[in-house]
Amino acid sequence: MKEGFTLIEIIITITIVAILMVGAFFSYVTLYSHTNVASGLQIVEYATKQAQDDAIDEYLGYSEYGVYFYNNTVTIFPGTTYTQGNSLNTVYTLPLAIGITNIDPTDNNPIVFNGVNGQLENNGLSVTIGNSNFTDTININQNGAISQQ
Repeated sequence: MKEGFTLIEIIITITIVAILMVGAFFSYVTLYSHTNVASGLQIVEYATKQAQDDAIDEYLGYSEYGVYFYNNTVTIFPGTTYTQGNSLNTVYTLPLAIGITNIDPTDNNPIVFNGVNGQLENNGLSVTIGNSNFTDTININQNGAISQQ
């Protein structure tokens, strides 16, 4: 009697291992997307709350602070008008392969907080963050309260 494995047994074993590896890969990609989107939402929430706090505290002498959303960045800026490249801007970059896919309504970007009451000078907006695999939306109301859809 000969000992060892037949060619068919080896092929079946390799096929099973390959199927398991493909399943693990797609699970990893899904987990990676969900984790990056969650991190992106935390960045939006943090920047929004920081801008509101800066306006209330009149940080650096400004009584209004805003947040501007663009592609894969969230920028806190002093005053009522966003100016790209302003040295007082604080820019946060979303995680790799994650971007801002929708802003609703678009004419409410940027949002600006009033230091007197900490409220937005417009009606708030919804920001959708994600990639082709997964997206999630965060709502910012006029009071600066944040909720997730």
